[in-house]
Amino acid sequence: MPVSEDRKQEIAKSLKRCSEETVAAALRFEETKNLDELPTIILGVLARDAANPRPDGMATVTDDMKLMGDIGMDSFGMIEVMMTAEEVLGLTIATQEMGGIATLGDLKTFLRSKFGASDS
Repeated sequence: MPVSEDRKQEIAKSLKRCSEETVAAALRFEETKNLDELPTIILGVLARDAANPRPDGMATVTDDMKLMGDIGMDSFGMIEVMMTAEEVLGLTIATQEMGGIATLGDLKTFLRSKFGASDS
């Protein structure tokens, strides 16, 4: 289903300061609901919200890296990531659900599970 101009603007506003690639992936996701777009969206938002950005950006991150520490997130950044996920992906995320999310892989699995998908 085509994305309305209003929704396109909402997504662009939510992803302000993210790369064009991130915004494009979010727009494709909005139209297709293809979960293959999630990694691009996730990495783009993490790159934007990292308190201590990695010198190489997100180019070399792996799913086993810790969000806080290895990827440079802090608790405020994680809240921003979850709020952005709610706005861009149309999810509702309870604060207590975030407790088990420590690595990039955990985050990807969690978001996929919110859409009823397994990570197999």
